[in-house]
Amino acid sequence: MRNWWVMRRFWIIAALACAMMGCEINADIDCDDNTELSLVWGEKLLAQPLFAVVSEGAAEPKSLGSYSVRIYQHNVDAGKQDVFITGEILARDGFLKSVELADVDGDLFEELIVVFESAGTGSYLTAHAWRFLKGELSVVAHAENLSPTADVTQALSAQIKTLNALSPTSEMPNQ
Repeated sequence: MRNWWVMRRFWIIAALACAMMGCEINADIDCDDNTELSLVWGEKLLAQPLFAVVSEGAAEPKSLGSYSVRIYQHNVDAGKQDVFITGEILARDGFLKSVELADVDGDLFEELIVVFESAGTGSYLTAHAWRFLKGELSVVAHAENLSPTADVTQALSAQIKTLNALSPTSEMPNQ
């Protein structure tokens, strides 16, 4: 009889410990603590630079979900807020690590580079290169499963060069 009582107490304590660990694990993937990064875009080439804001989806786990890229232009009227121009939402695998500017396609205008790091072992990187042209945002290149020490700008540039090499030329051979 005594062994039964001891085992029952053991299982109750084990269940409470598991419940408390579950709460701790949920606290580590707090969905309210999503990252938002921003920077000034086009400062050298545009008369009025843009502001890019990149953020993980609200109420989503850090490891998987969506992210948004929003573009604003500074309102020159004093006291007014910045003006929203455009935005896009895309799926992400990993947490938002950084945003930077780099010319990955050789057009002398910097693309917005968004970098994610996987939440699992390996800390692999994923990068998307965004272009803003004629009021629209578009992804011009993406690279996945990069090592944590990889040069994401170089990987994105290499992808664009490969795609350009595969695209048909406008000239047709004489027949």
